[in-house]
Amino acid sequence: MRIVAPGDVVFSYWEGAVRAYGTICSFGYDAPKPSEFGDAGRSWSQIGFRVDVEYARLQHPVLPRASWDRIQPLLPDRYSPLNAANGKGLQSVYLAALSDEFGRVLWSLIEASGNPLPARDPKKPLIISAEEPERELWERHLVDDIEKASLSSTEREAVIKARRGQGLFRSNVASMEQECRITHVTNPAYLIASHIKPWRHASNAERLSSHNGLMLAPTADFLFDRGFISFGEGRLLVSPVADERALVKLGIDPDRPPNVGTFSKQQDAFLDFHRKEIFRAA
Repeated sequence: MRIVAPGDVVFSYWEGAVRAYGTICSFGYDAPKPSEFGDAGRSWSQIGFRVDVEYARLQHPVLPRASWDRIQPLLPDRYSPLNAANGKGLQSVYLAALSDEFGRVLWSLIEASGNPLPARDPKKPLIISAEEPERELWERHLVDDIEKASLSSTEREAVIKARRGQGLFRSNVASMEQECRITHVTNPAYLIASHIKPWRHASNAERLSSHNGLMLAPTADFLFDRGFISFGEGRLLVSPVADERALVKLGIDPDRPPNVGTFSKQQDAFLDFHRKEIFRAA
């Protein structure tokens, strides 16, 4: 889920056939478990990953087993969506990566079955993602909970302001971080106090912790907050789904990564969360 990208195609399979295809309209992003799931998926955590997809139902479903001689050799060795022995779907696999060749074969079968395929605007997936409004809705619910909690007015105000990198949280982080780790800008007027473990995932204490933040330039804050970059073992990490040409224009050259320095033990613990839960990497 964390390495899909806008414009990717997903084939939807159920009841023995590919019955729809979709265009992915967002990168994978962290989101609460949908309330409509109810008790389904009890083993799932309450926070997972979501991706926005625009689906089109096929008028003429495609049965993979009808073209098994073409499909079976292309099944991935790991996390195959179909059982290589009998061609039936594997219930344990929710989303599987397919090779380009496998995708081309499926697409040719869909076309050969007489399905009308509307023209797709390649730029459309880049502008209709629900990531930002969904995140805002999620955080507004958390703010409402904080406002109802039994906290002092001073603590309540500090925790809510920390959501935007303001107030006590900014002061705490600025006492430890005097420059952007990537651009090395030192003027605090040009830096944003960015949570390492995002505010929406953190406890109130973590939301104010000086160890749970970095002072970053706006472009670096944007990329870090959305998981296109992270830090590990004193190195800058770049997501495989990041647009490297865009990164260079934003001042980050993956071929010549900046010296980001060392981190405290407490910062490393928060960065571990960021790499596992926010960073867009497999």
